[in-house]
Amino acid sequence: MEVPGLIIVFAQDLDKIASLKSEFSRKKGHVDTQLKAALATQLKVTQSGIGAINDGQKILNAIREEMIKIDKLCSEAEDMIDEFPLINKISKIHRNFVAVEEIKSKLQGLDSRLAEVDRMLADDSGDSLGNEMPNLLPVHFAIMQLQDFKEDVMHQSERADNDVKETLESYFSPLENTVGMFDERVVIIAMGLIELIIDTEERSDEKVLALQEAQNNHQDLATRFKSIQKGPKVARGYKEKFLACVKAAAQAKFEAAKEQFEGDPEGLEQCLGWYFNDLRTVKTEFVQLMPRRWKIFDTYLEIYHNLMHDFLKDQIEKPDLDGQSLLNIILWNGEYNKGMKTLGVKAAELKPQLIDGREAELLKEYSQLIVKKMEEWMSKIMEDDTKDFILRTHQPNEEDSKWHMPSVPTMFTMINQQLNVALDSNKGNVVTGVVDECVRLLKNRQVRWQEVMADEINKHVKATTKEDLEDLPDGILEYMMAVANDQIRSAAYTQEISDRVAPMLSKKYEDQVRRALEDAMNGFVDLATYSLAQIIEIIFNDLKPPIKNLFTPAWYNGSDMETMATTMRSYIVDLSPGLDADLFPAFMHQLSEKTCVAYLGGVHNKGAKFRASEAAAQIRSDVAVGYGFLTEFVDRGEVKGVWTVLEHFLALICSEKPLLGEKYDAFKQSYWDLPVTWVEAVIKCRDDKSKDMLEIVRSRGTYVPRGGESTIMSRFVAPLVAQVIASVWFWWRCYIS
Repeated sequence: MEVPGLIIVFAQDLDKIASLKSEFSRKKGHVDTQLKAALATQLKVTQSGIGAINDGQKILNAIREEMIKIDKLCSEAEDMIDEFPLINKISKIHRNFVAVEEIKSKLQGLDSRLAEVDRMLADDSGDSLGNEMPNLLPVHFAIMQLQDFKEDVMHQSERADNDVKETLESYFSPLENTVGMFDERVVIIAMGLIELIIDTEERSDEKVLALQEAQNNHQDLATRFKSIQKGPKVARGYKEKFLACVKAAAQAKFEAAKEQFEGDPEGLEQCLGWYFNDLRTVKTEFVQLMPRRWKIFDTYLEIYHNLMHDFLKDQIEKPDLDGQSLLNIILWNGEYNKGMKTLGVKAAELKPQLIDGREAELLKEYSQLIVKKMEEWMSKIMEDDTKDFILRTHQPNEEDSKWHMPSVPTMFTMINQQLNVALDSNKGNVVTGVVDECVRLLKNRQVRWQEVMADEINKHVKATTKEDLEDLPDGILEYMMAVANDQIRSAAYTQEISDRVAPMLSKKYEDQVRRALEDAMNGFVDLATYSLAQIIEIIFNDLKPPIKNLFTPAWYNGSDMETMATTMRSYIVDLSPGLDADLFPAFMHQLSEKTCVAYLGGVHNKGAKFRASEAAAQIRSDVAVGYGFLTEFVDRGEVKGVWTVLEHFLALICSEKPLLGEKYDAFKQSYWDLPVTWVEAVIKCRDDKSKDMLEIVRSRGTYVPRGGESTIMSRFVAPLVAQVIASVWFWWRCYIS
């Protein structure tokens, strides 16, 4: 848009300001008028209320003054009339006479009235709420009159002789039985229904209490006009009885819920299903039947809420409470809040709080219960497994021709059960906490297995005589395979848990759970690898004689490699059916590496000597035997990948002195962690060795960047102290030379 156009639009907007200002002023005036009118109305109402209060106060003061005047006139009248005391006394006697006549008449008709009430009660007999009880109100009215009559009579007889009192008590004793029957009927109704009869009694009680209070506050006036007083003298407390019945009925339901919950911890919500139904009925049905001042819903809510709080508190404080029950209580707290919301009640405002605000504490306690229980289970399982492993009184379990320990399926069933319970909490931190504890226990189990296997293998390795071996129980290989197989199965179970549990959580907790379970799976793989290595240790314990012969005079033109191959083949034939198919390739790879390492380690044998004219031929023969044996079970390419190192080994043995440094460099390039100490040992075994050859190797200082993974030659790396000593010795020799 061009600039002139912008100016025109801006000018048009400025023209609108006046009209907008006028419109806003008009609206403001309208609003101000409404506010003033509303304020004037409210002020008028307030002033009217204040005026009414002032008028009421004036009337009250006027009444008080008139009452004082009346009292004064009465006192003066007594002095003005000479015979006033006598007249007053005669008047009292007359009133008392009339009252006594009335009492006499009622006493004479007491039996017939009680008989009529008993008849009506009998007609309404029955404990079922389905009984209509048509005589209930007439009975109640009659009993009220009889009770008022009894209380009047007993009150007036307070100054009478004991004989008179006892006589009156005997007259009224049948009334107690009748009242008791009626009270039972009221209890039956109050346990499930609210009736207007209670309101009548409450009003009567209020009159009694008001009269008693007035008498206490104005004792001097009361005594002046004292005569025979009629009406109830004792508060009968039917409202309190009703509320006590409501509480008793709810307590009975909670007792039933307690029994159901103890029998089925997962059914807490079902066994408390009546709770909100009752409160909903009170709110929708009872409120319109009750006096507003009763606040019947709030009354019921207070009773029910306190009982619920006590019920849950008792359950939580049980010393034998299990994790499932505790979690269901925690979950019920959330459902309770939702239920209260449907009733229009803010659960947070209820006192006391349902579980006393201890949800976080209880969640922590729940996690601790699970951990404690799982530690007990895992400890017992591990104890039984290691006992079987060490004693080996029977073979391990055989499933699909593969050896297994019997505990793994049971162990992961328990873990899944606990995780399912944790998932029911719908809280990621609870699930993550349980997963972390499960992983911790699994890793502890892995460490324990490694310790047990190391101890048992050590016993076999240290057995130097046939008698020592016979003292050891048979079946070590079967149990080693069972443990190795179990690690593969455990890793699979753990992966299933990860795939099932992690997606149910938020991204934050999902990543934590996956990392934790992956750590456990890596531990299973490592332990399986360790188990295979220990099996190979047993095999090579039997291969000590031929290995000791390597590169010694007895080795030349001998069959030590064939002996080794034959022994290993017999072991493999025995092992392969019982070892997990996924582990067998890994086992053969380790066996191939171990054979190669043992062969290369022969340079340290006592009497090892490489005769240039014969050593190369014998080594090639051994390699051919080893290749032939291993390729029966493993792909040739995989065997070659391990045994290629022997080509460099041959180069160190056979190369002329001028080419030795070059061959060493090539070896170092292929195997970055090649230790110079082992190379020196090879050169020292050559029959044409010389100091110059050693110096060639030591002085090369070939730098090769550190590789990613260690190579097979890392098996010959000397301990750190030995390397330091060798290095110091080398540089010392360089210095003195």
